[in-house]
Amino acid sequence: MKRISPVAVLSVLVLAASEAPTTADESMPIPPIQIAHRGLLRHAPENTLPAFAACLALGMGFELDIRTTKDGHLVVLHDDNIQRTTNGPSRSVRDMTLNEVKRLDAGGWFDKTYAGVRVPTLEETLSLVSHRKRGPTIIALNVKDVTRKGETQLVDLVEKYNLLGESFAFDQSDEMSRRLKKLNPAFRIGQNVNRQSIDARIEEGLLDCFLLASLPTADEVLRLHDLDKQVLFNFAGSGEGRRNQDAWQRAAAAGIDGLLTDYPLECRAAWRAADRVAVAPALDLRGVWVETPWAKPVIDRGRFGAWDHMAVDNPYVHVDGNTLFCFY
Repeated sequence: MKRISPVAVLSVLVLAASEAPTTADESMPIPPIQIAHRGLLRHAPENTLPAFAACLALGMGFELDIRTTKDGHLVVLHDDNIQRTTNGPSRSVRDMTLNEVKRLDAGGWFDKTYAGVRVPTLEETLSLVSHRKRGPTIIALNVKDVTRKGETQLVDLVEKYNLLGESFAFDQSDEMSRRLKKLNPAFRIGQNVNRQSIDARIEEGLLDCFLLASLPTADEVLRLHDLDKQVLFNFAGSGEGRRNQDAWQRAAAAGIDGLLTDYPLECRAAWRAADRVAVAPALDLRGVWVETPWAKPVIDRGRFGAWDHMAVDNPYVHVDGNTLFCFY
């Protein structure tokens, strides 16, 4: 089939629904879920709806960061200071109202294609997940700065969008975790856990999700699964040390439920090459090229070959009417 050149463009508005999910052969192994750190941050501005929409279009989960504005709204932003990822001056999110935050351009710093993209609220983000997810997913809610009132908002929003079973909060204090559980026992709590702390964390009984900081072993994963715990490998971060295919393969072989990474597309390519992923007979396995028009090496943008699958009669992945990935 003739190759078609893809265009990696995302629009500012996030309105249209994604294509319907496909179903894999139930006899095949279920692969771990790639959890994109701050969304697809190498191809769209981090912690924005375009970065998250791209993940959902590809059936990936993602991690996001939550902060509280001066007037008590939950917004998605990694840094306390708005300067790095917006066009605003050096200023703390907690000193700004939601209206002030919403006037910021959160996309132009990455590329002019994304000029006008706004800092999303947590509600906008969870609404996107609810409407766009293609199947079971994992949404990691990194609690950076949330007030007591915000804790109630957080639980209420996860309930509202029916994501109690597909999300968890992490990096908050144990005291906050207990308060969140008191608000709703079904609200899931996660935490970064090193190997030496696994026993203590099991005994205290607070965690639903273990984000293992070191490469998990099959015995560790099996032990946690027997306790009905979700097991993730937190391998987030940039650089060649975090782009380690051997680590990705060993983590998958150990039986993890998901992997948090800055390189979810490369990780998926590596897992598919190792025949870790089920592809239904009705689907056609095709090459997918990710092509971005920018060339700032410090952010490590670029083009590479990966693998994905879509229905034969639908060779494109669209996000908001624009072609993001093209299957050929």
